[in-house]
Amino acid sequence: MTGMGIEPSRQVWFMPPAKAPESDPRAQVHGTLIKERRLDLGLNRPAFVAQMQKYGQEITPDYLNKLERGSAPLSRASLEVREALRAVLGYNPERWQELTGLYSPSAVPVVSHDPAEQGLQTAPGAPPIAPVVAFRDTPVIIPKELQQVIDEHGDRYPELRDPIVQKIIAAPRNFGGPDNGPQTVEDWYEYFLLTRRYLR
Repeated sequence: MTGMGIEPSRQVWFMPPAKAPESDPRAQVHGTLIKERRLDLGLNRPAFVAQMQKYGQEITPDYLNKLERGSAPLSRASLEVREALRAVLGYNPERWQELTGLYSPSAVPVVSHDPAEQGLQTAPGAPPIAPVVAFRDTPVIIPKELQQVIDEHGDRYPELRDPIVQKIIAAPRNFGGPDNGPQTVEDWYEYFLLTRRYLR
């Protein structure tokens, strides 16, 4: 309103920059733990994500990648996501808490003589606990179509000859049965190329 003889205010107010959340120094350790255990289980990221869905948690391969790199700290994931991760990785609550330093609800065995009623019971007020599957080293069965891909393209892609990579690629068939996963030589080759960037 300069026409009325009032000088406009020259004072400018700036909002202070938002404080970036402090990074969790354990994020890298957690990420390495998840990745190494996932590879030991022979699961690529898409297969791991599919296992998470069995425990009611929808995550993306990209989010799993960020967890493994430590750019998305495990400590900031919801308790439900952490519990599903724990279950897929095959750790009991006590071991998970020991390895990560993160809270996991205690599992209390239900005392019953009826086998149908035996199971796990959560502490009062805690979310349900997904069952823990004991780690087992499953033998790798390479379908003949995948073996043909390995023979034809192993020189160009040496990782195809790596037993761990073979276990990861064959996981849909080994864990899901003969009707799951690629069926033809061309399908297996395309599947390998699509999942190759997630293998390591």
